[in-house]
Amino acid sequence: MKTGTDFSENVRIPEGLEQELSDMIDSMDAAEKILPPDHSPARYIAWMTGIAAGIVMVAGLWTAVLDYRTPKDSFTDPEMAYAEVEKALATISEKMDPGLEKAAAAEKTIERNLTAIKKLYED
Repeated sequence: MKTGTDFSENVRIPEGLEQELSDMIDSMDAAEKILPPDHSPARYIAWMTGIAAGIVMVAGLWTAVLDYRTPKDSFTDPEMAYAEVEKALATISEKMDPGLEKAAAAEKTIERNLTAIKKLYED
């Protein structure tokens, strides 16, 4: 067993690795020359995010200010308004009655089926 730091005899270096590393270093050097340190991508992204947040905030305020409307009363007579509400609730009730009848019928069918299943397992 060898001691020391000479591992180069045991390690196989893939072909072309040295050239790839050299090309990568060259491309990083070129990128540093194109982008000065004070114009880093992180700074650019932060700047764009700030602009986008400002636009969203302005659009939200614009929508809130322009779309704010006080609802107007559709009835001036409270008795007439109450009569219309009663009429609407009666219509809703009429539409719900058939559904409630169907639900009750389904509940009876489910109870019959459960009773039959329980009898099968009790025997």
